[in-house]
Amino acid sequence: MKMNWKRWTAWALVMGLAAGTLLAGGAEDEEVGTGPAVNPPGIFPIVDEKITMTAFVPSGAEVDDWQDNDFIRYLEDKTNIYLELETAAGTEALQKRNLLLASGDYPEIFITGFSKSEYQFYGSQGVFLPLNDLIAEYGINARKAFADYPLAQDNLTMPDGTIYALPDINDCFHCAYAQKMWIYRPWLEKLGLEMPATTEEFKEVLIAFRDRDPNGNGIKDEIPLSGAISGWFAGVDGFLLNSFVYSHGNLTEKELRMFIENGKITAAFAEPGWREGLRYMNDLYSEGLLSGDAFVQDYNQYLQLGENPDVVILGAGTAGHNGVFTQFHSESGRWLDYTVVPPLAGPDGTRFARYNPVYGVGEWTITDRAAHPEAALRLGDAFYEWDLVLHSSHGREGIEWVWAEPGEIGINGRQAVWKALVEYGGGGRSSWWDQRGPQSRSRDFRLGQVRGEGISLEVILYEETRDKMEPYQVNTDMIVPPLPFAEDAAAEIIDLESSLSNYVIEMIARFTIGDADIETEWNDYLAELDRIGLPRYVELVQEAYDNR
Repeated sequence: MKMNWKRWTAWALVMGLAAGTLLAGGAEDEEVGTGPAVNPPGIFPIVDEKITMTAFVPSGAEVDDWQDNDFIRYLEDKTNIYLELETAAGTEALQKRNLLLASGDYPEIFITGFSKSEYQFYGSQGVFLPLNDLIAEYGINARKAFADYPLAQDNLTMPDGTIYALPDINDCFHCAYAQKMWIYRPWLEKLGLEMPATTEEFKEVLIAFRDRDPNGNGIKDEIPLSGAISGWFAGVDGFLLNSFVYSHGNLTEKELRMFIENGKITAAFAEPGWREGLRYMNDLYSEGLLSGDAFVQDYNQYLQLGENPDVVILGAGTAGHNGVFTQFHSESGRWLDYTVVPPLAGPDGTRFARYNPVYGVGEWTITDRAAHPEAALRLGDAFYEWDLVLHSSHGREGIEWVWAEPGEIGINGRQAVWKALVEYGGGGRSSWWDQRGPQSRSRDFRLGQVRGEGISLEVILYEETRDKMEPYQVNTDMIVPPLPFAEDAAAEIIDLESSLSNYVIEMIARFTIGDADIETEWNDYLAELDRIGLPRYVELVQEAYDNR
């Protein structure tokens, strides 16, 4: 195959030329069925005669129609494979994914991630196919991704050496510090307020937002602070609790908040600092500063709040980026007026910025329902091709983006890789897949976007993160890495994680809004954690950590 100069330059700049070697160990050779002849790796189309595969993918508000979509048509044209999709949005996506598996009537491919415990469990049941041999034969791009990001290979490799998923690697600088708080800058300026640096200063700012009519309409309609239970890092708890104890997660991520202290696995949600953080959140709620809707509204309602017609009413909100609660490129232009609040120092000086190392997550799992596993593997591997990466994450070539010309400079100050013709999300809402699917976007690739003269979301996120979040990065020794669990422990871990997570999420809301009393019911809360199985969960995680 021939590759034009721009395509080759992009490939060489970002991926390097060395493919690396693949995956020692793994499952024994298995028969994976027969089907249409699959063309050699790197040759397109994947199959000469068109075939259809079924897949599940979590949907989102940034795409109007996932099936009648420019990206899926481009994928079909390139590969000769048509994806017949099942979708679900927001909190329903996890429920539907689990229901599909429980029913036995699941698709050939899951374009979504699973926990390591789930990979082990469903892999041991034969539901997920081992991919080692398929990757070795067909996964030229996946092998490059593993070579460039060995933590991704470690993360997706089970204790017996088996790999059940292709990785999605997004070496996104601002994503690594996604637990952000955004505040409406015009209100700070109008009221003559400084950017808050402590929890007490933040409370005083919220009081001013509540009492001093910053939107100027003479009505006390301002909502000083809110969040949501779905949407990228929209949970209000994660940012605030990091002023009291290290909280590696939030309501929308639904992961248990664990950290490492002197080599010991510690449950943040059972620590005294967690209680102090909930006291602070309850105080904000009791003062009318934190909206109770933050614990019930979804991302669509949160977006409507941020884009309230006629007048701004939201003072501050949590989100991974400002497009979670405002609309990029809307007539209001509000997405440009919110700025990041640096992590706040708590009463004892605690101040953490959550940091997520680039482990890579599973994003392409092939099930035993696959009629053509070889073609399914090659299709997943095709998602790493740079034209597909950009079609998926930005839109159509020549309309939403083009390859960079020699001499054009990227956000990182080096030779650029590609150039956006519209802002992120500014193309047609059925022109892309909003970054779904397995990809390998290195930091050089992401920051290799041409830095234009106008306003750029990527530049905003890069600079806000560099200046306000990175200086407070948690020590990486405190971060619990993805861990392998013995097969007999995997099912137990899944059950304990689910039960504990659901209870912790419930009690964050109840303690905050006063439905449970943090003073009189804290010991009952700790006792219930023990009854559910927290000691056993910590024991299993500690054992896996010690034996990793």
